[in-house]
Amino acid sequence: MSTGQNLHVGIVGAGIGGLAAAIALRRVGAQVTVLESAAQLGEIGAGIQMTPNVSVLLQRWGVDKVIGDNLVQFEELNMRRKDGTRVGYTKIATLEESLGRPWWVVHRAHLHEGLAKIAQDLGAKIFIDSAVASMDPESMKGVTVRTHKGKTYTFDFLVGADGINSITRRSLFPDVAPEPPTTNCAYRALVPYDQIRKDPAARELIEKLTMEVWMADNAYIITYPINAGKMFNLVLSHHRSEKLRATQADVPIEELRNEYKDFDPRIKRIVDMIDSTSRWPLMMTGPMKSWSSRRKNVVLMGDAAHSMVNHMAQGAATSMEDGAFLARCIGKVVEGQIRLDEAVRIYEEERMPKAYAKQQVSFINGAIWHLPDGPEQQARDKAMEAELQGKYYVRSSNLYGDPQTVLEVYGYDAEVHADTAVATYLNGGREPFDPDTGVVKSLQDKYMDWFRPSKSAQPTSKL
Repeated sequence: MSTGQNLHVGIVGAGIGGLAAAIALRRVGAQVTVLESAAQLGEIGAGIQMTPNVSVLLQRWGVDKVIGDNLVQFEELNMRRKDGTRVGYTKIATLEESLGRPWWVVHRAHLHEGLAKIAQDLGAKIFIDSAVASMDPESMKGVTVRTHKGKTYTFDFLVGADGINSITRRSLFPDVAPEPPTTNCAYRALVPYDQIRKDPAARELIEKLTMEVWMADNAYIITYPINAGKMFNLVLSHHRSEKLRATQADVPIEELRNEYKDFDPRIKRIVDMIDSTSRWPLMMTGPMKSWSSRRKNVVLMGDAAHSMVNHMAQGAATSMEDGAFLARCIGKVVEGQIRLDEAVRIYEEERMPKAYAKQQVSFINGAIWHLPDGPEQQARDKAMEAELQGKYYVRSSNLYGDPQTVLEVYGYDAEVHADTAVATYLNGGREPFDPDTGVVKSLQDKYMDWFRPSKSAQPTSKL
């Protein structure tokens, strides 16, 4: 295997996760080649949330500067019942100040463009129209990959970032397939703000840049601004009579409108402005027993390894975390501190439980938002009351503002986690600690250094 600066990493897939991995791997000195099946580099879809756990990566990598004003910061989150009654509230500035990171919303295409530019600026080679047809991870000379056009590549290490229909996963684990856990599906749509402003009722919802959630029995609507605040993004959750396994394009528009005919009249007016939509299945993959090949020279990440339902907006975010974490481990291979198989084991041992937890929390949040009217719905709404009243609270059923969820999900830093995990491994399985106090850095950061004016300038306190 190549060592040092000559470590050649192949990435299958130039989606959001694959490009994030390309950036992170170039930053640690690996040579990177990305193979993308599409004939053009780009991203379809509508809005996506860059929650604070990944906005920190966009800032660190300089992607935020490329995207610019198309990264929209919204002011508040309002949780509503189906009729529009507000039951929960999160002031986003307070959350951002506590974490020291923004919460952005953005069009997928703008995010993808920013990631692609930084990846290429850093020297990653991206080849389009290069669908992988086969791979051989058993060769002692590296991982051989053949594209549908017959071109052959050999890599020291291969990363499968090729999404829910991953050829990499099928090559390693042919018996694993994504499945919809329920009959839950989602419509996605965009409506121009200028169109909404012409409606005297609907425009009440866009007086400020906000995220809004309407919760109902087996359905919800979530909205937020994208495209520099010019487009109103909607995700409309609903259930079907049977499980959906493939996207349905051009759904009859009356079908969508009928799903939400009894919702808050203001959002109903905006739903009626939608002129076309598709229905998207919500699929889950795993949890798997392994994300890697027998020789640890091929590894999965993102939706290829752990696709999840969308209710916490963590699918793409978790994929970006994977790429950031994996790259920090590979960086130690580049430096000659650990072997490739050791890096992959650290990645799997640390990231697999994280991704599984995200899958579960995402599913749970959907269950919270889909509660039918009754005692559980009333208890859910009561658990958010303190937010509306501006009172101190420790827990909330609004997971977007719940303190424990904010810290565990949005306060997470994949690169810091990776550095700690590698240091722990190199220290014989014990996280390095201050020789005088016995305090490990992760707890020092968690409980004290987060509020100190200069984290690096101050020693660990002596008790």
